[in-house]
Formats: sequence, C-alpha cells, structure tokens
Amino acid sequence: MRRTRLAVDMARLEVAFERGSWEVSDYLDLDTGEVLSVTAEVRRQLEDMYAEAGEDDLAAHVDGLDEPQWIKDAIVEADRVERGFGVRIVEIPRAEASDDYGDMEDFIATVADQDLRGRLYRAIAGRGAFRWFRDALASHRGEQQRWIRFQQEAVRSRIVDWLRSLGVEPVFEAIPEPVPGPPARVRLLGEALEFVRAVRELPGIRRIALLGSLASDKQWPKDVDLILTVDDDADLEPVAKLARRLQGHAQSLGLGADVFLAGPAGDYLGRTCPWSRCGPGIRASCDALHCGRRMYLHDDLEAVRLPDEVTSTPPVNLWPAVRIRTAVPNDVRETLLTPFEAATARPATKD
Repeated sequence: MRRTRLAVDMARLEVAFERGSWEVSDYLDLDTGEVLSVTAEVRRQLEDMYAEAGEDDLAAHVDGLDEPQWIKDAIVEADRVERGFGVRIVEIPRAEASDDYGDMEDFIATVADQDLRGRLYRAIAGRGAFRWFRDALASHRGEQQRWIRFQQEAVRSRIVDWLRSLGVEPVFEAIPEPVPGPPARVRLLGEALEFVRAVRELPGIRRIALLGSLASDKQWPKDVDLILTVDDDADLEPVAKLARRLQGHAQSLGLGADVFLAGPAGDYLGRTCPWSRCGPGIRASCDALHCGRRMYLHDDLEAVRLPDEVTSTPPVNLWPAVRIRTAVPNDVRETLLTPFEAATARPATKD
C-alpha cells in the first residue's frame, strides 16, 4: 500500500495517546499533521452556538462572545474538527492500561542485573504497579534513563503502527539522548521555576515551597519536590494538570517530581492526582484512601506522609515571600530565589 508522507507533531501525539481524561478528545489533521484537542465543555458550547446561530454564521458569533481569546480559539478549533471529521480529521485512539503494563514487563526482561530484575517483577505484581516500579528504579540511574527511552520508543511504535494503518508514513524528529550529567539538575531547577510561576496565578494557593534533594547541593537530585499550601475550597484540577506536566518533563530526564499539598493550618493532605481523569472506580491501581472526596487530591497516606514540621515550616519558601530555613546552594538561589525576591521586592530572610 502506498503511504503519504506527513510531518507530525510526535510530542503532542504521545501526549494524546497517553491521555487518561475522557473530558478531552484528541484528533489528527491528516493534511497538516496537527494535533487538535477538544474538551467536552467546548463541544457543548459549540453545539449551543450551532443551534443559536447556525454553522455558517459561527465566525461572527464567536467574535462577538464576551470570552477570553483562548476560549474563542478553542471553539474555532472544535468547529474545525466537526467540519473535517471523517474526511481529513481522525480521532486519536487512547492508550490501554495494558499497554503501559506490557511495556514494564518487556523492559524488565531486558534488565541484566538479576537482583534488580526480580525486584521490578515484584514491584508490578500488585496495586500501584507503576509507582512501585519507578521507586525500584530510583537508585539505578542508568536503568532509569534506559526505561524512559524504552517506554517512549514503545509509545512511538504504537503511534507509527496506527498512522500506517491510515496510509500515513510519519516524519518526525528522533528521540533526543538523555542528559548525561549535572545539566539535568539545571533543567530540573528550570522546570520548577516554570511550575511555580504558573501555579502561583491560580486562586486558592497560599504558599509554595521547595524541599527534598533539589534544595540540597546533590549533583544528581532524584526528583523535584514542592509543597503547596492551599485553601480548603481551592480547585485542585488545574494544580494537578501543572503537576503532571512537571512530572512528564522530569521523567524525560530520568528523574521524578512530586507536588505535595497542605491545608491552611499546615496539615498534610497528600499529593496531586497523577491521572488526568479523577474519580472513584476509574483506575484500579489508584491507592488514594478517599478517591474523589476532594477531586484531584491523591491522599495515598499509607504510602507517603510528610512530617508536620515539614508541611508547616518547609525548608525553602518560594512564594509569596522567600524564606530560607536551611543552607541552599547557589544554583537554587540564582534560579529559584532571585526571581521571586525581585518580584516581591523583599530580600530573603533566614529563620
């Protein structure tokens, strides 16, 4: 069968294939290679506008909306999907949970270290398989980085197979080699900075602080750990979305990321939900004690619990005021502290 060569946005295709939310549908434009995403809410808005204004007058109707530009753009993109669906636009299939589990099994079979291989098999034998698998790899940096590449290649292989079934021969950039040394620390600090800048704009966020190995002078920190103090009624969905993006970027370096949550009184609540679709019964592997009681709160308190002194007085406050309670290396000061000191016009204080 003759296939059409098409340059595709492989990074966005990977996200679409791995997306767990049924509130978002993803599509591929077979003419341009673009990935288009439509939320259930935007689709409902579009259907209401079709009923009110008709399809032909949609553009003028959208221009007249009293909505932010990003919402208008989303409605226009949804309309593009509706008009082209089945002709030039196709829906991107969702990954099955069995795919990720199969990737772990296939990877373990390639691990040369017999002791590590046994521990990895035991890690995926019960609930929370992916988290226990990642934890078992945490002290084996070479295997950790090899796993990140192995999984990405497996996802890409499934994407290529799907595209070829549509008569498309995809053109895309190769997977970059993992960062080999301390520059990964620089990248991790940069990712932390971008997360803090984004999450501080959300309502209900009282404080953002840094803790863990990135706050130390370890050249190979295993992850970035941040703790957010949030109001009791704060919407955690956008927080969790930003946390998942941070975690994805960290994983591309063979590292991890956790966003912990505390209440206004400093009481530890848990972590942000790692899934884009949150609710009881959706994920058999979810180990939250009260899944869905507060949406996008992953209260896996039997697995992880921070001491009260850490949640109430974390080592390094980043926002809204910089406060240092421990010695911090220069790169943390320059990358994370200085920008927020300048923004608040307050010098860092040390307790």
